[in-house]
Amino acid sequence: MKVNQIYSLLNDINAQMFGEDAVDVHDLSGIISMGNSIVGDGTATDKFLGKLVDRIGKTVIRTLDLELDFPSLYMESFEFGAILQKITVSPFEAIESSEWEVGEAGFTPTFADVKKNAKVFVRYFTDTTTFKFQTTIPDTLFETAFTSESMMSQFVDAIINALTDSMTIALNNMSRTAINNFIAEKIKASNGVINLLTMYNAILGTGNEITVAEAMHDKEFARFASTELRKYIKYLSQPSVLYNVGDGAGGEVLRSTARDNMHVLMLTDLSALFDAYLLSDSFKDIYDLPNYTEVAYWQGNKGASANNTFATNSSIAVIPSSEAGQETPTEVEQSGIVCVLADRQAIAIGLNKRRAGSFYNSIDAYSNISQTATIQYINDLSENGVIFVIADET
Repeated sequence: MKVNQIYSLLNDINAQMFGEDAVDVHDLSGIISMGNSIVGDGTATDKFLGKLVDRIGKTVIRTLDLELDFPSLYMESFEFGAILQKITVSPFEAIESSEWEVGEAGFTPTFADVKKNAKVFVRYFTDTTTFKFQTTIPDTLFETAFTSESMMSQFVDAIINALTDSMTIALNNMSRTAINNFIAEKIKASNGVINLLTMYNAILGTGNEITVAEAMHDKEFARFASTELRKYIKYLSQPSVLYNVGDGAGGEVLRSTARDNMHVLMLTDLSALFDAYLLSDSFKDIYDLPNYTEVAYWQGNKGASANNTFATNSSIAVIPSSEAGQETPTEVEQSGIVCVLADRQAIAIGLNKRRAGSFYNSIDAYSNISQTATIQYINDLSENGVIFVIADET
């Protein structure tokens, strides 16, 4: 199997997901305590003699409280082997029934004829990603910084928790990246991409069109958008070849996705619009779907002029995975992405191996602690998926 080291990519992804520091910085040095990295700079002494070192009166150990953002992506975990194989057998086409032709002129019975007409295609998922977090904890070198064993133990626990938090952040952001790649692949294939604003403006007619900014504060548009989402949840549950890209060789694939087996990934901006105008209209039936997840932003929240705007939250800029090996790969850029409906098999995590390891060096008295992940992120474009956007025509 092919294993890709993605620690560098992961660091870049994390930087985008977290957002950058504030652009406009005021000089508040000496006014607000922002935390110094050291206290041995001559300022942490008493103000009378200037000799006594100020003691730490209280230590607060701060860690993150994190959990997986997309638990429904974890689908096909397996312990042994390296490749996920998916076999699809398509429904058969009807053929002529001859039982009512018996006795007619020219009728020739066929006995035990062989019909080698099963439509089968097989897809293999082989690419796997891996990354690791590691730290060293000395036995005694921290002791001089604490006044009790329990306080030092809390500090060491915080380091270990930070290692776990780092893994959770990585898993969340790589899961989000798998979703972004699926969106980009669907846009690249021009399959199942629904521009809600274009549809709504077509109803309003020439001269009455509204803009993206107006749509995100318009009650009637909210009603229209919620209606379309409900309709497509039903459309995807019916057997169809419309919302996938086929078997990759020009053949169509019949798929159906039950509402309980469907990712519903909704941008917070759209959810907030529905909350503001539609809760009285019982829109909660979509929120109550088992695989509903609200997404604050797809790829990042940092804008050129302002952060967490609709334009930045709803945008992706991705070179899709299918562009691998291309001399000049195509970049997919799209703003206004507000919702993704997809089969759970369309965006999934296959091979999922996580391991915590430790090694004690008794000679130098320290422990190395690590967490490693080897994970297979899956996009299957032969499965159903619909991408909803709210974007002006270009």
